[in-house]
Amino acid sequence: MQGPCCARNCSPWRERSALAQYSQATSMKKPKQNASRKMDIVNVIPISEGTFLKKTLSYFTSKNILAGSTVTVELRKKEIPALVVSTTNAAQEKSKIRSAQFSMKKVGDATGKTLFLPQFVEAAKETAAYFATTPGRILQTLTPKAVLMEHARMGKGTTTLCADKKKDGQEALKKEKFVFQTSDVERLTTYKSLIREEFAKHSSVFFCLPTREDIEATLGSLERGIREYTFILHGGLTKKKLLSSWKSILDEKHPVLIIATGSFFSIPRPDIRMIIVDRENSRSYKTFIRPHFDMRVFAEFYAERLNARLILGDVFLRPETIWRETQREFEALNPLKFRVLSTARQELVDMKKYKRDGARKGFVIIGDELEELIKSTKKNNGHLFMFAARRGISSVTLCNDCTEVVECRKCNAPTVLHKGRRENVFVCHRCGEKESADRRCAVCDSWRLVALGIGIERVEEELKKKFPDIKIFKIDSDSVKRHKQGIEITRAFFSSPGSILLGTEMALRYMHKDVEGAAVVGIDSLFTIPDFRAAEKIFNILLALRTRTLKHFLIQTRRSEERIFEYAMKGNLLDFYRDEMRERKEFGYPPFKIFIKITYQGEKLVTEKEMAKLSDLLAEW
Repeated sequence: MQGPCCARNCSPWRERSALAQYSQATSMKKPKQNASRKMDIVNVIPISEGTFLKKTLSYFTSKNILAGSTVTVELRKKEIPALVVSTTNAAQEKSKIRSAQFSMKKVGDATGKTLFLPQFVEAAKETAAYFATTPGRILQTLTPKAVLMEHARMGKGTTTLCADKKKDGQEALKKEKFVFQTSDVERLTTYKSLIREEFAKHSSVFFCLPTREDIEATLGSLERGIREYTFILHGGLTKKKLLSSWKSILDEKHPVLIIATGSFFSIPRPDIRMIIVDRENSRSYKTFIRPHFDMRVFAEFYAERLNARLILGDVFLRPETIWRETQREFEALNPLKFRVLSTARQELVDMKKYKRDGARKGFVIIGDELEELIKSTKKNNGHLFMFAARRGISSVTLCNDCTEVVECRKCNAPTVLHKGRRENVFVCHRCGEKESADRRCAVCDSWRLVALGIGIERVEEELKKKFPDIKIFKIDSDSVKRHKQGIEITRAFFSSPGSILLGTEMALRYMHKDVEGAAVVGIDSLFTIPDFRAAEKIFNILLALRTRTLKHFLIQTRRSEERIFEYAMKGNLLDFYRDEMRERKEFGYPPFKIFIKITYQGEKLVTEKEMAKLSDLLAEW
């Protein structure tokens, strides 16, 4: 049980003890209808324009208040709305109340409105416990701020944003969890049939996708024939449009299809009986800011609480998800497909041959085979997508004398060489610090700094030099700052026969049409990422490019011996999965072990002592 937020601000002699308040509250005269009502402790999360506390605060009440409803509480001498996370019987907490160092206050008005379904709140609690965070943080991440503030402003007697009717027979439904691994076309065809089956049962469907771009690309296929009952929710909607769609979803009496990102799981449609999490392999399902949690884990908890069917789908599911299917934690909706077919000609180019060629000098970025592919694209008015893994000119810069990596002076992260307006600059992609490339080695003071690796700007320069008459488009996070820009660049590329689209991983989100040719210019730097999922990431990028290529798929690499290239070019998912599981088991990586990161922040001496205590505490593990 948490203390109230005003505990630090209130004078102790002006406040009665928690026990005194509790005793007086229970002995007060109550209306006859409440005479048998016991006192409860209500754990809430206060909400206001500038405040959404991550921790729950405790108040007492004699009213029957459900989790997910809205009440008013006193916070820093102001009456503000709050969301009820849970309630417990005060008698069970009597010992804690006696020993509390704060004064517990009484809940104000209960509006009777419910923002969340009780099942949603329970799933948030489970997720918070799993990821060692608080329910408040999870609720905040999964609730649009516009909806939260609109709900908080609504007073008694206003129309609620939530429909909280229960569907008959809800508890009798079987909890089913499925995995679905096949091509995009086959998955979408099956999804359409399943959605219409749910509609026939008078049930709604929540279709979750990782990004706004995925939603916009998928909408057209799923809404055919049910457009008036299909709604989309994502972070790119205006406040007005978001609130309008939210209210329309809740007011619609017919079952609905909600296509949304994970941050809209809080939509309180109690008739949702199917949750589909598509593109399950996407890293976008993990939050990159606190609280760090995985929305796929929340979806699993939520589906169980709703007694809804859960389906996880992708061309290639995460290896740990496939492993769970082999352990009977999931059922296969259809037999998993481990072979991805392609009509394109596959070609692997070993770029080390140019180093062995004495006639060649310098670092070769575009090999002969890629040159021929570019010329063929221009001649046949085709479209060529070229992938470069890194932004900037070069991904890393070394001192040629002492081999020290050029690092950011502010945070010590390796810098990336970028092209500037007047001169080249070193940019830190961690903290954003910029510095002139005209600098010496920080260790030996040498001027002999060598740029290594292939960045997208370096590829662009080489293309313009070799093919000045070909139109080149580029998509990376440095050149595309708005979603609309990415759409416009992609549209212009497909409207320009004989052109090249140069992009990083970001460009794959906008590539929803097939191209005649695709080439990987630089991907080797991803092998050096200190992450056990690095091979999985590389494989998925290659697989995504291959499935979008119609005629010619070419890979340039200086690591041609890596089996991952063979697996990707053959569309061999099974052998990649087997190798990945063998390696993860050998080194104790997930799903065979769970990584837990513990961070303690404070003064150095205190931190060292606390970390030593943790080491002793966790020695057994």
